[in-house]
Amino acid sequence: MDLNNCGFIDPQAQLSAALAKQDIRQFKAALDCGAQADLQDDRGTSIFEKALSTPGCRDFIEACLDHGSQVNHINQKLNKAAVNYAADSRDPGNLAALLSPRPGQKVQVDRKYAQLTPLNSLAKNLTEENAPAVLTCMKLLLGYGASPNTVDQSEFTPLHHVLRKSKVKAEKQEFVQLFLAQPELDIDSYRKGEVRRLLQAQYPELTLPEERQTGPEIDIQTLQRTLRDGDEELFEQQFTEYLQSHKDAHKDNQLNTHQEEFFSLLQESIKKGRQRAFEAILTTGIDINSRPGSPNEANLVETSVIFGNWQALERLLKEPSLRLSKDSKLLNAVIGRLEQQPYDGFNHQRCFDLLVDSDRVDINEADSGRLVPLSYAVLNRNTMAMKKLLNNGAYIGSKSAFGTLPIQDMPPEVLEEQFDSCITTNGEKPGERNFEIIIDYKNLMRQERDSGAGKPSAPSNQLHDEMAPIAFIADSKEFRHLLQHPLISSFLFLKWHRLSVIFYCNFLLYSLFTASIIAHTLLKYHESDLRALTVVFGILSWLGIGYLIIRECTQWIMSPVRYFWSITNIMEVALIILSICTCMESNFDKETKRVLAVLTILLVAMEFCLLVGSLPVLSISTHMLMLREVSGTFVKSFALYSIFVLTFSLCFYILFGKAEVSAEGGEGDGDFNTFSKPIEALIKTIVMLTGEFDAGDIKFTSVYTYLIFLLFVIFMTIVLFNLLNGLAVSDTQAIKAQAELNGAICRTNVLSRYEQVLTGHGRAGFLMGNHLLRSICQRLINIYPNYLSLRQITVLPNDGSKVLIPMSDDFELKTLKGNNQASFQQLPMSPNVPQKKLLDPPVKLLPCCCSVLTGKCSQMDGRTVKLALAVIDKKKSMEQSRKQEQIKDGRLKIIEHRLEQVLQLLQDRN
Repeated sequence: MDLNNCGFIDPQAQLSAALAKQDIRQFKAALDCGAQADLQDDRGTSIFEKALSTPGCRDFIEACLDHGSQVNHINQKLNKAAVNYAADSRDPGNLAALLSPRPGQKVQVDRKYAQLTPLNSLAKNLTEENAPAVLTCMKLLLGYGASPNTVDQSEFTPLHHVLRKSKVKAEKQEFVQLFLAQPELDIDSYRKGEVRRLLQAQYPELTLPEERQTGPEIDIQTLQRTLRDGDEELFEQQFTEYLQSHKDAHKDNQLNTHQEEFFSLLQESIKKGRQRAFEAILTTGIDINSRPGSPNEANLVETSVIFGNWQALERLLKEPSLRLSKDSKLLNAVIGRLEQQPYDGFNHQRCFDLLVDSDRVDINEADSGRLVPLSYAVLNRNTMAMKKLLNNGAYIGSKSAFGTLPIQDMPPEVLEEQFDSCITTNGEKPGERNFEIIIDYKNLMRQERDSGAGKPSAPSNQLHDEMAPIAFIADSKEFRHLLQHPLISSFLFLKWHRLSVIFYCNFLLYSLFTASIIAHTLLKYHESDLRALTVVFGILSWLGIGYLIIRECTQWIMSPVRYFWSITNIMEVALIILSICTCMESNFDKETKRVLAVLTILLVAMEFCLLVGSLPVLSISTHMLMLREVSGTFVKSFALYSIFVLTFSLCFYILFGKAEVSAEGGEGDGDFNTFSKPIEALIKTIVMLTGEFDAGDIKFTSVYTYLIFLLFVIFMTIVLFNLLNGLAVSDTQAIKAQAELNGAICRTNVLSRYEQVLTGHGRAGFLMGNHLLRSICQRLINIYPNYLSLRQITVLPNDGSKVLIPMSDDFELKTLKGNNQASFQQLPMSPNVPQKKLLDPPVKLLPCCCSVLTGKCSQMDGRTVKLALAVIDKKKSMEQSRKQEQIKDGRLKIIEHRLEQVLQLLQDRN
């Protein structure tokens, strides 16, 4: 049995042994078992590097690449790239395996090691013995795009090295012909044209390229060749001469004439990392926003991001004339390349940091699938990128085209750590009266960005659903505990502060409707003599029905497709229909009228119970949640066990279903207890399940009837009923154990439902085309930017937990000061510290809807304040621990240094 040695032998040791024995099967098996080809040993060399530098290891190299090794792998200690290792092996197979086409990966074939490119290294180490292999390797490199003109530290080109090999006789001319076949070959620019003289002396019969001219004959092709060769000093000289030679010919039209040519030079300088050349071309005033080629061609900024040229990107982002298009998606493009290792000044991580920190780049930019950079970071499982984006204000509620949120697959600890970082202070001592807790909602509110004209980029009628991420957190078991975080609880406090006026108005109107229709129904169907009172309650009931119709029609218009997906909406439609049938004078018979009245009262009571359960009172919401959970558990459990209930009801109907005849010749009065009808037998069995047997009325005719009845009592009444009671108790205890969390869940569900109705589930209907209605909805719904202009609040824990809102509108500040309103909080004037005011009611013309009950409308609840202080203390403790660790590390380094000095002294004495 082949266990592939997984679990019994160290896969890393197996990988090394397989390479030494040239056993490709064991080599692949070790990789499949988790061995890492890029893991360095004690000598700083990895298995991948050994395979690259060992001849005959083509299959091993391909296996490493298939298991995650990079074609541009770099040994950080030696600064040596994979292509340099492959060139040192002088094995065409190794080099071909590395250069084989792979999606999204291109080998940097001109990367230098010890001042030598792979082509230079091959030419410098050419001998008579390795000539055939070296010739094949050179063909592969030149065919892949290697430059034949790159020089080493002594200004020798690869062809120059070949011509200097006097001991190589057999295939030397093939090398020369290979280089002469390259259209970009330069045999005149280096070492004063020595290559041309050697060619003329050794191979006078060969046709050589035309001698390169200097001065005014420099063209774009010459500049491109020099740029590819990497001689930036020569490029600057040639570029200056080129500009001078064309200055008089084109005058003012010079830049327009050479726009496309200079753009291609800029693209090449970015790809090759030629920063001096890049700066020289930019000084011409070229339009950096142009796309001279096809519209789909990458512009300069996109090219810098794709290749990881952070220096060019940093320079471009500083250009005042830079205009980034909406289709650039720079952050999305760079996040997928963050795993690539940096090399020769190319660093995608630096590009990512520059883009995130730049105010020119929208951190919430979305692609065609509405995926934002945070979504890409989560998909790539890049925790560092997640933290960086969140720390810079990435919105966690951006929905993709499939309705998913960026945080759906995010580790909960990452989100919790970010929430902790959003709780800060003003730096005062915790005991001071002016000590402030600053809560930043940058990740919970979509930041409004301005277009070039200073207008919002989003449509003017767009209403954002700010509760979407909170609703997802409440529905997710992994994230649900975050609802008790002070950032979320304070956000729910603000949302409830804004939407409570709608809730309480609806609660008041529906309460009046409930009282009216119940009173009207009782007076009407009992034919009371109070006719005037009956008419008054009837009118109030019709007004309530009219209110319900308007309310439900508004919800339907806002979201017609999703309206009937809610059971609550269906129940409300049924309530309206039954209420109309109850209040109107119909031709139904009395029994039908009474049934309709009963159903109306039941639905009215259920709706009122649900509405009361939505009140922001912890005990009420907890009991309502208990009722809902226990009811759901019972229904699901009883749906399964109903098979046994139906079975026993049929058994009782067969055994005890004989109808008793009374003395008068009619049927007896105990039909219900005698199981004479199947429906009555089923109902009687369900009643017996609760313990109501009435066994004295059951006629037992044989021992079998006793056994069936006893089996029912033991299995159904004792076992099943107690099982259902146990499930109910278990649910109740679980809900009580996390009552505060459940209260937050209930409040989240209420606020989310109200916001979805008012925003049309993120797609406002035609009603929102009206400016007045849209302004009212924005005032009541969206906290940012209509209410919190800076996306943060301040809490004063030592001053009654007052909530202050930062003000950025100078006109509003002057108005508040001029009216001497008590809601204005005068703070020290500072250009960096905005003025703040107390939290005001959602409708300024009315007092706060909560002030009648508590008188604390502008105060944060005490539990949230305590949790915020706990978060601050935890962060302070972690910071102190980190500093202590740094001190310990510093001391350990000093001790190591002193020990090294002692050892050195001992060695010197010996």
